[in-house]
Amino acid sequence: MGRLDAQPRHAVVVGVDGSAAGHRALGVAVEQAHRLGRPLHALHATGVGIVPWTTQRLEAQDRIADAAARKAREADPSLAVTRETVVAEPAAALVAASETADLVVVDAGGLGRASGLLLGATSRPVAAHAHCPVLLTPHTGEWNEHGPVVVGVDASEHSVPAIAWAFAEASSREAPLLAVHTWWWEEPDPFLSGRDWEGEWRDVAESQRLEVAEMLAGWQEKYPDVQVATTLVRGHAATVLAEESRDGQLLVVGSRGRGGFKGLLLGSVSASLITHARCPVTVVPSTSRYLG
Repeated sequence: MGRLDAQPRHAVVVGVDGSAAGHRALGVAVEQAHRLGRPLHALHATGVGIVPWTTQRLEAQDRIADAAARKAREADPSLAVTRETVVAEPAAALVAASETADLVVVDAGGLGRASGLLLGATSRPVAAHAHCPVLLTPHTGEWNEHGPVVVGVDASEHSVPAIAWAFAEASSREAPLLAVHTWWWEEPDPFLSGRDWEGEWRDVAESQRLEVAEMLAGWQEKYPDVQVATTLVRGHAATVLAEESRDGQLLVVGSRGRGGFKGLLLGSVSASLITHARCPVTVVPSTSRYLG
């Protein structure tokens, strides 16, 4: 049995449960650990339950983490791999692991023993409460591995850590970066207001474009190797970003967006993309800790 202190600091931690979704997350975690130059830690949480955990039952559960660690070493012998099994609910265990991890990887469908586990029962609380970025693999299991890294930019300080993470990812992946900014303005009925709002739309779009350009400028200087494209769309952020994720290899968003209420740990856009994005999603905590 592993111990709580078995996890190396600055590791890529992956939640495993022996399922196909868990294997998919493991594969992504191996690639990410190699790319970041970090150790990999396979974490299996048994859940609490009402039946006492005997030594024999725990040893049987530990085989899941052990098998994941072997699989990771086979995939990349150069990786430093550790594994651990804990008696805890999966979400709580992963959040605890995130305190010293550099990245947590989990399938967007969540980890669990019951086939009827609601989608996101583990992934949402992990993304909401983790102390480090969380990478969630889509339940479809298929995405464009050669597409751009897509980052949602809302021209507020909350998106700065996500921008920093996205530039670093694009650089390490040798991929282009697509910065997506959405804006929405519900126009009054022109028939009732007696005026055409097309000019106001253009003014709003231009002001938003300037804000986004200012936010990206410094990061483009820091990562001159990254080819950057920007798109501004009048629409709802979750819908637009989900559509862009169809062609992306990774989507990066902040945990909270513009207008997020204090205490609201996971914004509505991030929460929606966990289940609707077509490529892996990295949710970056909206704090200054991850500024690259």
